[in-house]
Amino acid sequence: MRFAARNLLRCNPDLICLQEISGQAGFLQSFQRDFLENRYPYAVGPIGNDPRGMNLAVLSRWPIEGWTSHATRNFWLVDGSRESRFSRDLLVLDWRCQQQEWRIFATHLKSMRGGPSAHRQRESEAAAIVEVIGAHQDSKPWILLGDLNDQPQSPTLQRLFQSTLDLRNSLGEGKNTFPCRGSRHQFDYILYPGWMENSLVNSKVWPESRASDHAMVSATFETVNSNVTADS
Repeated sequence: MRFAARNLLRCNPDLICLQEISGQAGFLQSFQRDFLENRYPYAVGPIGNDPRGMNLAVLSRWPIEGWTSHATRNFWLVDGSRESRFSRDLLVLDWRCQQQEWRIFATHLKSMRGGPSAHRQRESEAAAIVEVIGAHQDSKPWILLGDLNDQPQSPTLQRLFQSTLDLRNSLGEGKNTFPCRGSRHQFDYILYPGWMENSLVNSKVWPESRASDHAMVSATFETVNSNVTADS
């Protein structure tokens, strides 16, 4: 964990979204205390459906005022064959950074392993995310971030990009996040609605092959009342 913490401390974000976090009691608290210098006192997780403990978690230096897990949400697969749930979770957080209220959607979609059924599950999770975000939209700035386990032109990401959410990719075109060593694909994203286009200050990939097979992604947004950096 110290290699992941090294990149996080270099980036010094306001908000961190973590994937594949141990569900062991006290793990998240000890990580932020022992490796992140107690900079992130507000935390949600680890939580999720994956029986192997590939859980989601969010850490923040600013208050998390409320949150909802969608791990038990049922939705139909895109082919209508049966009902399913998120393979991990979709976390929805109400977050206040300085004086600005935000809504954060953090997720980790089904892995590439499993052939056509995994592709169908991942696309179905993306469709469910569109529904959830659509039900939570208001005047707050918001972002969707996490490991989506698919490329920008895939049916999974097109479910998001072609929806009414008007989503934008903070990294733009041609950036790679997986695998971290010898990058070939973008699997990791910070997405935001088009009306926030002028708020994006910068976005970056942070390669660190010793921390994970995925590279960390950061984005900095400037709003009326705050300057926010989020990492996935």
